[in-house]
Order: sequence, then structure tokens, then C-alpha cells
Amino acid sequence: MTSKIRVWGTYRVGEITLPPGYGLEHEADVLLLRRNDGSTVAAFSARGVAPSELLRTAEDDHRVNGKNSA
Repeated sequence: MTSKIRVWGTYRVGEITLPPGYGLEHEADVLLLRRNDGSTVAAFSARGVAPSELLRTAEDDHRVNGKNSA
């Protein structure tokens, strides 16, 4: 099982908590980190992403754009 699938599954069962107004989508060969308004924050390759990288990316974006993402 790839890291991507593990991260996706972990997110789906609620073991990864993103900042308010953020979500994760699984499309084809990527995981998309999106804001509540549907805009894409980051795309992670099918080779996988560490949960810590995903969370850091979301938290960094939330610090900068948090008022607009909820």
C-alpha cells in the first residue's frame, strides 16, 4: 500500500485533523488539499505524502489565508 493511500485512509477515518475550512480529495493519481471555497492549496503526487507534510502545508496556508478559508 502506498503512503498516499495510507494518508487518504487515515484522513477518511478522522485520524488526520486539518485546520477549519480545509479538506482533502483523492483524484486519479493525486491528493488535493482544498480550502472550503474549493480552491486548491496543494497537490501531492501519487508517490505519497507524509501526514506531517500535509498538515504543515494546511497549517501554513491557514496562518496566511485562514480568515478566507472557513
